[in-house]
Amino acid sequence: MTQEKTTETVLNSRRWQTSFFHHFLFELNKANYSPEEIARYVWKPFSPDELQITGEDRDLSFHKVETVPAEIKRFIDRLPEKQTDVDKVLKNEKIVMILLPGFTHHTLKFPAFIAQDQFKQTPIDLFHFSLDPEDPSQTIETPNHIGGGMKLVYAAYPRSNASTQVIIKPLFQLLHQSALLKKWVVDEGYKIVFIGYSYGTPLALELLSSINCGDFKDDFILKNTVSFLSINGDIGGSYLADAVLNQDATVNMQKYVEASKKFHPLGLLMGLKTDQEREDLVGGVQSLAHPERQERMNWYMDKVPNHIKYFSICAFIPETDYESIIKNLDDFTMHKQSLASKNISIYNDGQMVLENCFIPKFPHVPEQNIIEMGAVRAHHWAVSFQTFNFGVNNFPRFPYYRALLKTMAEAGIYE
Repeated sequence: MTQEKTTETVLNSRRWQTSFFHHFLFELNKANYSPEEIARYVWKPFSPDELQITGEDRDLSFHKVETVPAEIKRFIDRLPEKQTDVDKVLKNEKIVMILLPGFTHHTLKFPAFIAQDQFKQTPIDLFHFSLDPEDPSQTIETPNHIGGGMKLVYAAYPRSNASTQVIIKPLFQLLHQSALLKKWVVDEGYKIVFIGYSYGTPLALELLSSINCGDFKDDFILKNTVSFLSINGDIGGSYLADAVLNQDATVNMQKYVEASKKFHPLGLLMGLKTDQEREDLVGGVQSLAHPERQERMNWYMDKVPNHIKYFSICAFIPETDYESIIKNLDDFTMHKQSLASKNISIYNDGQMVLENCFIPKFPHVPEQNIIEMGAVRAHHWAVSFQTFNFGVNNFPRFPYYRALLKTMAEAGIYE
């Protein structure tokens, strides 16, 4: 790559990271967070090329990206007064956002993202889609809030602790046979934006690639999809998944599944209530790990559609930010999970290392259509869940979501 091309790439990366950073600061300030509080949730914009994420010479401190309250105040004072009106976008844009949630989502008491109460004070229409367990040829479409504007669909795909290749076909079926989705898109002219959180990201990339190369007969989804947003996506593979597949590990997934078959209450810790869920788990964890993620990435690298924009946002967090088991069991659990990648990179969110979250540079997709929005100071669950199992995470999710939407609107969701 020439020096001129390298500079252009760095500037493009910084441009949209800076845009998201400014929008996030604006939304946090508007929500009355102090500079001291804001500094706990943000990292400054960076070019990935400027960070030594992994390797023998990897960064051992956050001095390249950290900021302080006085600096935050200066940034806020310099923000332009004219801002994108997010509520106007939510009210007027004819977009269906389809959220593909994370691994084992069906076992969780607290669903990701769409459960935020503040969404119910916006013009968004919230829906939960799932396959009818008694008749999979039917999609159950449950409204959770009707605001009269954009649509946000939680696509509760079945067998959510299975491998991506098991999930893709029923996921396509769930969406393609939905009467509401077809009505919005075909009859009312709505466009589709996929959102992948964690495991939802590789599912979205594989789904779009499968449709694009003709594996599924699609009448309306792909040609009306305009953008994809990855949030803490497991794209390149998870070191945590690698670790629990190791035969010599203290916690080995295969041994755990075998033990849960003999003693069912043990399986309940992972939400394994049925024989199918127990049978699926090892394959699902393998699908999160590096070998399969790299193999699947090689498969879809030249198959993803080239007409849409690909956005990504990541996270990483210092060890010192995790709370103790006494204060927050969720944080304590995530910190224990982070030990799998502790000696690989400081830039990890507890489950993912930063470089494995980036959207690949697909060779046939224009470079300007692959947009990295940087990272926030949070762990893997915090960006999506107030409570995962036991604990309350105060990461400012609603300002974060608003900043994401403002950045995407500024980058041009449609163009």
